[in-house]
Amino acid sequence: MLLLGLVLGSSVVGYAVPRVQVQLSVEPATRAFTCQYTFALPAGDTSSVLRLNLRKDFRVQRGQPGGAAVQVGHIYYPYFADTVQQVVVRYPAGRPRARSITLVYEGSLQKERTTAQVLEFSGHTIWLPFRPLEEYELVDYTLDVRVPPGYQVRSTRPPLGAKPGRFRFEGQASAIELTAIIAPQFWQAVASRGPAIAVVKAGAALGPNEAAILPKAQDIIAFYNRTIGRQDTITRFTVLLTGTKQDAFGLLDNATVITYTTDFDIAQREDLLILAHEISHKWWGYGSVHDESEWLNEAFATYSSMLYLQARGDTAGYRQNYEKLAKTTANTPAIIGFDRTKYESGMFRRVVYNKGMVVLAALHARVGTEQLYTILARTAAQRVGTTTAFLGVVGQVAGAETRAWLLARLSE
Repeated sequence: MLLLGLVLGSSVVGYAVPRVQVQLSVEPATRAFTCQYTFALPAGDTSSVLRLNLRKDFRVQRGQPGGAAVQVGHIYYPYFADTVQQVVVRYPAGRPRARSITLVYEGSLQKERTTAQVLEFSGHTIWLPFRPLEEYELVDYTLDVRVPPGYQVRSTRPPLGAKPGRFRFEGQASAIELTAIIAPQFWQAVASRGPAIAVVKAGAALGPNEAAILPKAQDIIAFYNRTIGRQDTITRFTVLLTGTKQDAFGLLDNATVITYTTDFDIAQREDLLILAHEISHKWWGYGSVHDESEWLNEAFATYSSMLYLQARGDTAGYRQNYEKLAKTTANTPAIIGFDRTKYESGMFRRVVYNKGMVVLAALHARVGTEQLYTILARTAAQRVGTTTAFLGVVGQVAGAETRAWLLARLSE
C-alpha cells in the first residue's frame, strides 16, 4: 500500500465550486484500496479553517506540514449516528485565496458493497471525505482509478482514457457521489435514438428484466424532458446495475445506481416507481439532507414518479400509491422546521417523503397540471435548494395567494 500523508498547498487555481482530484488504487481480491484525495477551495472561499470528515475506519496520517496547523480527531456525527474522523486545517494569515489540501488514506470496502465479481465505490459507500453537513455540495472532479489487469471500471460518464488497468473520469457531481464500479466485465444496452441512455451491468450478462429497463428509462426520461425537466433536459443518462443487493439511488451526475439483482422488474408498479423516482433525482438533489430542505429532494422525486404513472394512464396506480402514503401522515409535525433528530427514525419518511408528496398533490389540484409543470421545471432549472426559494418560485408562477396557501400547508 502507499505511504500515508497529508500535504497542503496554495498553487491550485480557484474554481466557482470546490475542485476535487481523486486517485484511487484498488485490490479487488482483498477489497483494499488507497486513495489520494485533493480538495481545492473555490476562489471566493476565504475561510481560514477547513474541515473534512472521513469514515472512522480509514487510516490517515497526522501532520503539520507547510506551516499550517493540522489536527485529526474523532467527533460524533448525528447524520451517521456514529463517530467520524475530522481533519481540521487552519491556514496561516496571508496565504493566497486558492488553497488545497491532499489526504492520502487507506481502507477496505464494506462487504455489503461487493459481490464475488463487483466492487461498488459510490455515494452510499461513503468512501470520500466531505465538509461537515456538505456531503452533497457540488464539486468539479477528476477521478483516476487504477485496477489490476483483467478488471474494468465504469462510472456515471464514459472514461476519458482507458489504458490497461487505468481509467479516468471527469465531471461535476455531489461531493460523496463520485462513482467507480469495478468488475472483470460489463454488459450494456444502449439507446439507438434520442438521448444517450445506457443500462450498464457489472459482472453477468443482462437478463430479460434488466434489458427491459432501457426502453422504460427512455420513456420516463422523455416524459420528464417534456415536463419537469424541460428547462434542463437530460441528454445522457446511465443506469448502473451492480448486483450488490442493497438499494437504489439517483445521482446528480445524470445517473442512477440500482443494486438489486434480476428480481428488479419494472413490469411491477413498485419497481417502476423506484426507477422513475431515482431518475428524477437528476433534478431533485439540491436541498440539504440535514433539515427540512430534504423534502425538496425526496418528496419531489416521489411525486415526480407518480406524475409519470398518471401521465401513462395508470390513474388507479397513482391513487393507490397516494392513499398508501397519505394515510401515514396523520399526526405528523410540520414540514417547515422539521428536525429529524427529535423523532424516531420512521418519522423522517412519513414527513419528508410522504407528507411532502401530499402537499405537492394538493398544489397540483390547486393550480392544475400545466402550471404545476411550470413550477417544477423552473424549480429544477434554478436548482432550488430551500423551502423559501421554492415558495418564491410558486409565488412567481401562481401568485401571492397560492404562495401564502402553500406556506400554510407546509406549516401544518
